[in-house]
Amino acid sequence: MMRMEARFRRVVFLAVATALLGAGCAEGRGEPSPAGTRDTSGTSDAADEIARSSEQIDIGGRALHLECWGERVAGEPTVLLITGQGPTTSSWELMAGEFAADGHHLCAYDRAGVGGSDPAPEASRTTEDQVTDLVALLDAADLQEPVIVAAHSLGSHPAIGLVARAPERVAGVVLIDPLPPRVGAAQRAALPPEKPDESPEVAEERRFLTDFLYDPAQSPEHLLLAASDEEVATLLDEPGPIFGDLPTVVLQGPGPPPVPGLPDSYHAATEAAFDDGFRELAAESTHGTLIDVEDTGHNIQDDQPDIVMDAISDVMAG
Repeated sequence: MMRMEARFRRVVFLAVATALLGAGCAEGRGEPSPAGTRDTSGTSDAADEIARSSEQIDIGGRALHLECWGERVAGEPTVLLITGQGPTTSSWELMAGEFAADGHHLCAYDRAGVGGSDPAPEASRTTEDQVTDLVALLDAADLQEPVIVAAHSLGSHPAIGLVARAPERVAGVVLIDPLPPRVGAAQRAALPPEKPDESPEVAEERRFLTDFLYDPAQSPEHLLLAASDEEVATLLDEPGPIFGDLPTVVLQGPGPPPVPGLPDSYHAATEAAFDDGFRELAAESTHGTLIDVEDTGHNIQDDQPDIVMDAISDVMAG
């Protein structure tokens, strides 16, 4: 699963690019704004002593696995952590334990067919199906709503879908190296014509963009990735910012490495698509911020957990 997530992030995910777009979006680089700055003294030991819960949540004939850290806090939203493609709730362990030790409540869930969650009956699923599951989870679980959604990588798609369907259930948004939905289409358009003698790297890139993204059997969730991109792009095309005035932070990781054998025009198109996509996501809130995170890989919650926790704190502060 992690190998597939890493491959996905290299090709149609990573370029997590630059700056910010539009009025109301503040630009930052590397450091979140000081409003939510945390006191991290003593949290490592305290993280070992926090309350933990692990349960199966019935969403109507099947169950989703829910893992929580810390206790519910009166008057403070639960932080709902949404994983990328493939990883389970355990991918949040380091950051969630530290932030819960500061006195917060966080919960992560495995989507259908991943980790401890039952598979869905459909052979092919979409973002809309993921959002239906997520709404059912919120209906059945004991979380402090409205929640703050913190979504990593492809988890940004159900996060965006949740805000579109049930904005009253969301208090703020943190997108951690998210996947802009228009990147795959831009890359397919920029691919040069196929050659019989093209390099293995180019052939792999072509297969990924033209076969893998259209084959739900390649996804542990049976997610039709190309259709998911189209769904989310359609949501972003709706009039007005989809996040409204919700406080929103978009954390940007490193750009994708060039693929040997592909022309500079392909790499330029990829980078431009990510640049535009990250700016678009930050601009989908009138209180949006885009932060370029340095010294990190794709999993910012592991490599730079303090930056993710500070971003969540900023969103909590409004």
